[in-house]
Amino acid sequence: MRPEKPIVVEHIQSLLDESGNFLLVSYMGMSVKKQEELKGLLKEQNAQFQVHKNKLIKKAAEGKSYAGLADLELTGGTAVVYGEGETPEWAKVIKKFAKENEEVSFKAAFLDGELLDEKEAVKVADLPTKDEARAKLLSVIKAGPQKLVGILNQTYAGVPSVIKNYCDKQNES
Repeated sequence: MRPEKPIVVEHIQSLLDESGNFLLVSYMGMSVKKQEELKGLLKEQNAQFQVHKNKLIKKAAEGKSYAGLADLELTGGTAVVYGEGETPEWAKVIKKFAKENEEVSFKAAFLDGELLDEKEAVKVADLPTKDEARAKLLSVIKAGPQKLVGILNQTYAGVPSVIKNYCDKQNES
């Protein structure tokens, strides 16, 4: 191995380790202008887009929690998307960009300690962000008491009409 390659491998390991979650994306055939556009969109989500050789990515994965990358058949150009933001947000950007640019596609993802293949990586874009998940959970928790109050209000709202009907029956007799 050439002397600079271990340095690159170490760099790849450090960015993958620090990020914790990352995506592997195919970009072959995409112009530099389009790559810069995608990088800009990802930067808005606190993510980076870096191109690395497949062999070096696999070498960086050896002995790591994402060691399964070494078993993947990576071909063509591979970019690593990583960062500080939320992985579903990065995946949404890539999925949307891929609809307009057929050169872009998911190869794999590493999310919360689990290596995901190409098909599962696409599904990351459909996951809610932490804030969206919290909002959904809060609405579910909040819905129970709201329904109970609504039922109680309906029950008590009907009491006067029941009393009136009872009184009317008594007056008829």
